Amino acid sequence: MSKIIKSLLPFVLTVLFVLALMTSTLPRIVGNLKLGLDLQGGFDILYQVKPIDSEQQVTKPQLLATERMIEKRVNITKVSEPELTIEGADRIRVRIAGDGDQTKLRELIGRPAFLRIADEQDRVVLDGGDLLPNGADTGYDALNRPEVIVKFKDPAKLKRVTQDNLGKTLTFMMDDNVVSEAVVQAVVRDGVSAITSGDQDASTELKDLLNAGSLPARLIELQVDTISPGLGEEALQHTLLAGGIAAAAILAFMAAVYRLAGLAANLTIACFAYIGLVALDWMNASMTLSGIAGFVLAIGMAVDANIITYEKIREELREGKSLRSACRVGARASMATIVDAHVTTLIAALILMMFGDGSVKGFAVVLTMTIVVSLLTNVYGSRLFLRLLLRGDVFRSAGWFGVRMAGNADQTARLPNLVKRRKRYLSFSALILVLGLAAILVRGLELGVDFKSGTRLELAIGVPFEAADVTTAIREVVPSVDMRPVIKSGHGSISSAVTTFGSTLSPSQLDSIEDKLRQLYGKQVTGQESTVDPVIAGETVKKAGYAVLMAAGAIVLYTALRFHYLYGIGCIVALAHDIFIPIALFSVFGLEIDLTFIAAILTIIGYSLNDTIVIFDRIRSKMRKERPTTTEQLEQLVNASLRQTLRRSVFTVLTVFIAALALFVMGGEGIRLFSLALLFGLACGTYSSIFIAAQIWMMLYKRIRLRSQASRK
Repeated sequence: MSKIIKSLLPFVLTVLFVLALMTSTLPRIVGNLKLGLDLQGGFDILYQVKPIDSEQQVTKPQLLATERMIEKRVNITKVSEPELTIEGADRIRVRIAGDGDQTKLRELIGRPAFLRIADEQDRVVLDGGDLLPNGADTGYDALNRPEVIVKFKDPAKLKRVTQDNLGKTLTFMMDDNVVSEAVVQAVVRDGVSAITSGDQDASTELKDLLNAGSLPARLIELQVDTISPGLGEEALQHTLLAGGIAAAAILAFMAAVYRLAGLAANLTIACFAYIGLVALDWMNASMTLSGIAGFVLAIGMAVDANIITYEKIREELREGKSLRSACRVGARASMATIVDAHVTTLIAALILMMFGDGSVKGFAVVLTMTIVVSLLTNVYGSRLFLRLLLRGDVFRSAGWFGVRMAGNADQTARLPNLVKRRKRYLSFSALILVLGLAAILVRGLELGVDFKSGTRLELAIGVPFEAADVTTAIREVVPSVDMRPVIKSGHGSISSAVTTFGSTLSPSQLDSIEDKLRQLYGKQVTGQESTVDPVIAGETVKKAGYAVLMAAGAIVLYTALRFHYLYGIGCIVALAHDIFIPIALFSVFGLEIDLTFIAAILTIIGYSLNDTIVIFDRIRSKMRKERPTTTEQLEQLVNASLRQTLRRSVFTVLTVFIAALALFVMGGEGIRLFSLALLFGLACGTYSSIFIAAQIWMMLYKRIRLRSQASRK
């Protein structure tokens, strides 16, 4: 007993140290993480900046001046941490978190706010440029009416204007709208005048606008995303619950299948999650709904390296090696496969980061970070824990790895011949592709506003409702706007009403819709919108196409260089299969295709090749030992490779499938279709790796290599 304790003491002390470090620092790290707009509410607006004179082009100084003026206006409202970013040559993105009056704030940001004072001949005698900086304040006139008191830079100029217009009417106009008219009763000598306003709120707003100054250019909303804080909080709770369920299921799976190695893997996953949170804190990144989804998926992906290694170790154990020897050989033999599998997913994540915007880019950042952390922790961390556990030969039986030695020699031989029926598999895939193409041609694709412009509106009703009643109410407010029927999203009293409009709606129209529904269902009704201008929609379509083509091309090129060009051709066919079938299924079920769908497709492109690479790596290793010279030998080699890697292929996808399924069932509505696309893609990817990619390679090798060998003879 003392020998066992002595042997396990380093492992126990290491685990206790890691747990102590996590528990002592994790609350502070989690507390430092910032929530993104989709979780705490707020809005994200992309403005196009256009000069007042439409024939001119916006200049860099104008763009910078507009940015400063927007920031000044936003700061007046005292919202927390506004974020302004110049994008391209004529665009400014404004992100503001919080639950303030979004409509009022958008109006404040976008109004030109150019003050003009005209005489009775409609000649401008004073304008906003004559005001003293921060020279506007509120007050009351002799009749106790609210007014805005303004101070001018040059008192002599104001004196001259009032002298010239004594007894006449001066008109105060803001952006060509008359806000006040006043008869000059006396000459103003102190440079201070007043604008009578309708009420206190109007006076305060006018004062703020005058102090902020007029915009040097016009602002046009190209893209708008507003998020209700209530919906964001609900989505956060659901997604965290989904993540907890997924993590628990994956940990239980690893422990049940791999026993002792599963314990090491689970400890490594805990370290992976901790280091990932530390990295996010260090990056000062905001956690978005899609980012959390990426983190949950990464937990499923993180065990891939362990599964690849452990399955190789189990093979070595069945050949009679000791635990230590099997672990050493398995770790060394699986390293190249692990790196290749991670690189393919990393390529897709980097391209997604390059082309993505907003939440999609946030997902890509988290995915990229977790891939790197996973490669480090789940290779070196897992091996460290295993070495500490196997120290002192306390554990000698292969059963500690879930391996039953009796009857394992012919285990793969009991599996079906996966090569013999290749024509059936390829015919089945061809039939699915033809049916999918027919469905797309007949039904078309249900494109979201990201790709065809318009406004998507999601309304949290808060009480049970009928979709048809909400549709009728909305049509009463905007009868002439093209609109899809409302659908329910969610469950029970927390269901949301979701609809899409063929053209962009103005903030006032959206407010009218919400007011109408509050009259019907109560004041708890809240909404969030996603509005996309046709210009942005066109750009998004191009960027999505480039991203998919670049990711697929880069991964296929990498595979061809690492293996052989024939492997690359097999990957091309498998990738086309994995991309097209989810698109066809979304068409069949009438599901909306948006940017999150493209993010899912790019994730699938990277991840579906993981299994293919595992199979190709086994084929390549066998080819080094035995070079087939006949068709029968080639088929036997490929079939043996498929049988030996079948369990590994299924398990590596299963853990990610568990995470995606949990997100689909329990996650927030914003990632539900993303999760569904992943589920479709993962299933297609597993199928194509086993039944298509390897079979295509074999057919090409037989046609090109074996025939050329035969002709030389």
